[in-house]
Amino acid sequence: MDTRFEKLEKLVSELKISDKELINWVNNRDKHDIDLIPTELPLVYRSGNVLTTQKGLDLNRRNELWGIQLLSGTMVALKCGPEDNVPKTSWKHVKDFAQTMKFNGLSGLLPSKDVVKKHWGEEERTAFEATVDVLKKYNISVDHYCGCIWCCEEYDSKHAFYFHLRCGSTDWFGKKDIIYIRVALTF
Repeated sequence: MDTRFEKLEKLVSELKISDKELINWVNNRDKHDIDLIPTELPLVYRSGNVLTTQKGLDLNRRNELWGIQLLSGTMVALKCGPEDNVPKTSWKHVKDFAQTMKFNGLSGLLPSKDVVKKHWGEEERTAFEATVDVLKKYNISVDHYCGCIWCCEEYDSKHAFYFHLRCGSTDWFGKKDIIYIRVALTF
């Protein structure tokens, strides 16, 4: 017997790869989507009110590209300001939009300031900027790691907390329309 196949059998056994997995791999190894460009952070695609994520830019779904998923799991829109079904970036409009969106069968929420802050840092900012660089290379309009995102926590009936992406701080502000708000949601 050829020693190459003996080595392959040993490796397959060590890695505990089933015959079915091996056959699927052999049959599909040349069928990978060549239009998927890897990105540091997952990208969020929107079809109607359903969001999905992929670990890269799918050029076949370019018109569905909606945002970027942060390390906290929070999904942020590509750009600051109102868009799509969010006519204004007031806390109520963004909250209502989040609740209409679905991801893996779950309804959206505004992110928690504590969860976003826990994951905020140089690693996330670097990964975000690298992801933005890939998108810009393919002429996709996207803002850098900037803007503020509304959080689910309310300060009082007229004010809510927000998280500032650039400096990583939280504060509260009136729930009105603010241009540098970046629509963000979590599930």
